[in-house]
Amino acid sequence: MTLLPVFAGLVVALVALRGLLTHPLLPLWIRTSVFWAAPLSAATWAYTMTADDPFLFPETAPCPREPFQEGVIGSGAVSGVSEAFPPRASCVWEDGTVHDLAPGAGFLFWVFFALTVVPLGAGLWHALRDPRSQLG
Repeated sequence: MTLLPVFAGLVVALVALRGLLTHPLLPLWIRTSVFWAAPLSAATWAYTMTADDPFLFPETAPCPREPFQEGVIGSGAVSGVSEAFPPRASCVWEDGTVHDLAPGAGFLFWVFFALTVVPLGAGLWHALRDPRSQLG
């Protein structure tokens, strides 16, 4: 049952992209912005999701697996927490202290996400408003 919404989303994205590319009033730089903003949005999402990953560089992990000195913050236990959407990574200590990782990447994600979604929305609006322009 999860394949149907994914397929429907891909069809809507394809119609929006086709409508964007055939939109007569948008300048070329806006029509092509999707092709560089979407990969940059995906890259900043991946950077944020791997910010708390201790397996990439274990000796410099931002959320160390071994506890800090006991007595400073309880037993010193810390864990990395990631949220997929909106992308957010943080370290959480056992006393509730939270340290956000890669806050600038989260801002960049939203900028690139908006630069992808807004032109595609204009393309979808054009495709639904003038379906004959999509033929041929």
